[in-house]
Amino acid sequence: MVHEFATEERVLSPEDFVEGYQYIAQYISDGIPLRDVLIKSLKFFEKRFEGTYCTIMILNESGSEFVDGVTHTLSDELVEHCNHRQVHDQMGTCGASVIKKEIVITEDIFKDPKWEDFRDLAKKHDLKSCWSVPVFAPGGNKVIATFAMYSKEVQRPSAQEIDTIKSYNELISLIISNYIKAESERVKLDITYHEQRDEQLESIYETTDSYKSVIEHAIEEEQFVPYYQPIMIDDEKQLYGVEVLARWQHPEKGLVPPNQFICFAEKNGLIHHIDEMVCRKACHDMKKLIDELGRPFRVSVNTSALNIVNGKFVERLQSILDDTGFPADYLSIEITETSLMENLKDVAIIMEEVQRMGIRISIDDFGTTYSSLNYLKYLPIDTIKLDQTFVHDVNENTVDQRICETIIRLAIDLELNVVAEGIETEEHLNIIQSFGCRIFQGYYYSKPTTVEGLEEFF
Repeated sequence: MVHEFATEERVLSPEDFVEGYQYIAQYISDGIPLRDVLIKSLKFFEKRFEGTYCTIMILNESGSEFVDGVTHTLSDELVEHCNHRQVHDQMGTCGASVIKKEIVITEDIFKDPKWEDFRDLAKKHDLKSCWSVPVFAPGGNKVIATFAMYSKEVQRPSAQEIDTIKSYNELISLIISNYIKAESERVKLDITYHEQRDEQLESIYETTDSYKSVIEHAIEEEQFVPYYQPIMIDDEKQLYGVEVLARWQHPEKGLVPPNQFICFAEKNGLIHHIDEMVCRKACHDMKKLIDELGRPFRVSVNTSALNIVNGKFVERLQSILDDTGFPADYLSIEITETSLMENLKDVAIIMEEVQRMGIRISIDDFGTTYSSLNYLKYLPIDTIKLDQTFVHDVNENTVDQRICETIIRLAIDLELNVVAEGIETEEHLNIIQSFGCRIFQGYYYSKPTTVEGLEEFF
């Protein structure tokens, strides 16, 4: 009989979660192929739960059939037997979990009619029970694979087994997504999960070259401007600082958000012009505002890792400080986590120089890639920013609660500041506060605004 899973009490401790995270992330940092990382991940789960056997089966682009898979202890025959078969809800436990998009449990394979086509295979490997969880694409609702755990006993999975797999689901999702990408493109892995293709504005122009010319003209006309979002301490509405966000003040299209030009600018060698322009304007604006208020606050400027390694980043940064008079010890360079993946070693060297200038360094979107812990190891980080995707459903999703609590506790143990992004409601604030976080940012306080809007906020 196949059962839908009902939520049970969480039993995986934050310490255990981090231990497993580090175990898997270490193989990634060692540079071994992603397929082998998946196999090592299965080894980790099988070692943690004695008497279990794990598989990962990967779907094609349309999600209509399995096309690949990995095992550790079990024979590859188990996944190969399912490859290139149309997925349906009668295709054993794994097929059912893909179609239903939820955890499915089979207590007894030989009493489950959905296993009719696979009973001989299960008997050959002495497998008697199975449960499967769908693996979704990062940040989406598309099923890209299934994780399955088998036993040679007739039984249901323990609460600890289910909690463990649910806690690591996002990490497994990131690895699988990039394995699929590497296999399909056969190029060096480029992890940019939250990158959104610049379709809307780019589609207005006939070619990439024409769109590039438009952005180059916008740079010449200084159409890129800083917007500011307040960062607050506790619930007393005491200002900690502001995050600087790039916007394009297009003369015809109005205010253009960064997801419609940043990726294109990075790919076409223009991002350092935009970053420098926005940083210079922000330092000028905030120096003036600090002087008017009579008290300093931190200014965190988003900077692409590609800008940092582009050349003379430190010199350009020093020029901005000299020209604007902004104090270095109140400036923070905020690097998006996903942009670091291919540039970590080069960025680390330059960030050491930046730190010696007295400038702070923070990592944005922390926790959204499987190399998060490497950044803490190699970069001179002062602050990590808990990604808003974890905060958004923290009042409803116990897995997000676990991730938020783990990252916050990790930051506290390492004596780092941690900023929770995406605080939109008082409920969000209360839950994140209960985990020990004391610095917050989000629409609950203010949307990103102009310097005039920021002055009104104060």
